[in-house]
Amino acid sequence: MAIQQIGNRVFGLQTKNTSYVIGVEPNGLLETLYWGKKIENLEDFQEYTAEDHKVPNLFGPQVIPEECSSFGGLRYHDTSMKVVFADGTGDFRYRVEKVLQDGEHLEIVLKDTFYPFAVHLHYEVFPENDIIKKWRVAENLGETPVELESFYSGEYSLPGNDYQTWNFNSRWGAEFRGHSDPIRAGKKVYESLYGLTGHNANPFFLVHKDAGETFGDVYYGALEYSGNFKTVIEAVNSEYLNILIGISDTDFSWSLQPGESFETPAVYSGYSDQGFEKMSQTLHRFCLEKLMPSYMAEKPLPVLYNSWYATTFDVRVKDQIALAENAAKMGVELFVIDDGWFDGRNDDTAALGDWYVDLSKFPNGLSELITAVKNLGMKFGIWIEPEMTNKKSKLYAAHPDWIYRYDNREVLMGRNQYELDMSNPEVVEYLIDIFDKLLTENDIDYIKWDMNRYAAEVGSRNRDSSEWKEIWFRNTQGVYRLIRELRKLHPHVEFEACASGGGRVDYGAMRYFDEYWPSDNSDPLDRLYMQENYSFFYPIKYMRSWLTDDFGMDNRSVPLQFAMYTAMCGSLGIGTNLNETSEEKKEIIKDYVDVYKRIREVVQFGDLYRLKSFTRDEIHAVQYVKNERSVVFVFLDHEQYGKKYYCLTLRGLDQDKNYRIRMNGSEQVKNGGYLMNKGIYVELKGDYDSLLMELEEV
Repeated sequence: MAIQQIGNRVFGLQTKNTSYVIGVEPNGLLETLYWGKKIENLEDFQEYTAEDHKVPNLFGPQVIPEECSSFGGLRYHDTSMKVVFADGTGDFRYRVEKVLQDGEHLEIVLKDTFYPFAVHLHYEVFPENDIIKKWRVAENLGETPVELESFYSGEYSLPGNDYQTWNFNSRWGAEFRGHSDPIRAGKKVYESLYGLTGHNANPFFLVHKDAGETFGDVYYGALEYSGNFKTVIEAVNSEYLNILIGISDTDFSWSLQPGESFETPAVYSGYSDQGFEKMSQTLHRFCLEKLMPSYMAEKPLPVLYNSWYATTFDVRVKDQIALAENAAKMGVELFVIDDGWFDGRNDDTAALGDWYVDLSKFPNGLSELITAVKNLGMKFGIWIEPEMTNKKSKLYAAHPDWIYRYDNREVLMGRNQYELDMSNPEVVEYLIDIFDKLLTENDIDYIKWDMNRYAAEVGSRNRDSSEWKEIWFRNTQGVYRLIRELRKLHPHVEFEACASGGGRVDYGAMRYFDEYWPSDNSDPLDRLYMQENYSFFYPIKYMRSWLTDDFGMDNRSVPLQFAMYTAMCGSLGIGTNLNETSEEKKEIIKDYVDVYKRIREVVQFGDLYRLKSFTRDEIHAVQYVKNERSVVFVFLDHEQYGKKYYCLTLRGLDQDKNYRIRMNGSEQVKNGGYLMNKGIYVELKGDYDSLLMELEEV
């Protein structure tokens, strides 16, 4: 059984390989008893007592690793909720009111001992996926308002000290830079205050004790949320690690009126006893089976061409058709026009919000281009930025009250843009209508959804100022409502999440989008580092990776093969300026596209193995395994001391099977056990060398 109840005090959540055990301790607090490798027989947990928490001169909540700690009440670490009642009382003292179980769903209801207020702790077990979902609901059962000043999605505790935590330390153009910190004292906080996920950190937790790719205990959880988040990892002086994850409580509060409830986003957590590799593979499979929108979940993403680098804002029908003809010859399956197609949009200072076709660029509307693209055998896609407007736009002229602003302050701009008030249902309705019209009147297969600035003012003319601290959360719900409704109305449209690169890569966006644009930086070497760290939590299929001309930010001269192989490590896209690409180069790119189509099922859906990393090794190598096939990409940045040969041990193969290996135009057959233990030598030389290895069971 996925959920086991032992007596009336202990509850075990059992997956295929892990156990998560909760108990009601003698004084009535709900605590985490165990999280880790599966324990089949949980009967012994029934015997635990308060003696299990002996710490000199500490007692009560100070020593209990709780499932739902509340501010106050002898707690002196960060807690997972803070509630203020109408009379000013600021703590939550509860008893376990009831426990409800329905299949693989467990609900534990905590009711305040005096006030008519309850917290519902929800758990859902995915046994075959080794994942446990947590979320919470706060319920006001009384007749006066209750203020939530913080309310996290989940709290986790691990015994002992000397853990390490890993997340990103990033910015625009340098997304997914992994960074590890020891947590021996105090706390580590990862937080977004950008109004969306942002580029600096990511809404997950990962803690371990000196784990590696294939060894060590790893504990992790990912938040299903695209707004301001906060993760707190704290070494509590009672010798346990406390982990909080959920909505950021910075500038947040929520007023629960009588009879109302508030539900947090969910967090998906798991445990690996075999390092980061098992963690990643577990999460990737779970995302594919449970989170991704069903329309595209089991379909490989098409090879796309985006015309931005060829034309920027100068988007005109004849030029786009010419680009489409070139793209089709190269084997592209999806042709996308980026920014600049709508009325008055000639640079980034005007027209956002006016989502009507610019008839000076498209005299016959979009249909002329779409028909040409479809006749070339490709799908058609388009760029939008729904959440923004410009000062120079018809939308802003008609509705200056539709942006976030303070009436007595100058409205701050970012990238010449104002942010629309997505907490206002009227704004969301307008956007639903205008994009529904665009998608209904035009045969569009794909939407690139961008978001190019961070939040600033969180004032709204749509709400009383007493509610402004709710805007951060309501804004995210408005974005979700827009994408949810558009998907209902147009279920066969593919949606990509882009937010000035990787600013909206999270499990909340995954619920509604089919892929991510991880970064505006397309430098192939930078991308290898980004893609490696991205893959810890996010599936390869969702990772759009492009070939471009200038490679982004580093002015690096990189061979075409190195750049193509980097892009082929994810879901391939092309953004080169085909107007300036020689016929010879187009033919070479076409050959790579053909190869990618042959291997993309393995790349997009296979198990990922990070064999080598430039962060610690001389070469970089990633392997994908799906059924009887495997694909390996290997990269060298610079040859040193004349070394040209490197031994690469593979993983994920069947040691009893033989594999035909295709590499550098030659073939050989080797046994799986040999390849995974002795390994295979590869030759790489010079600067930015790379190779592709394909394996198939004989």
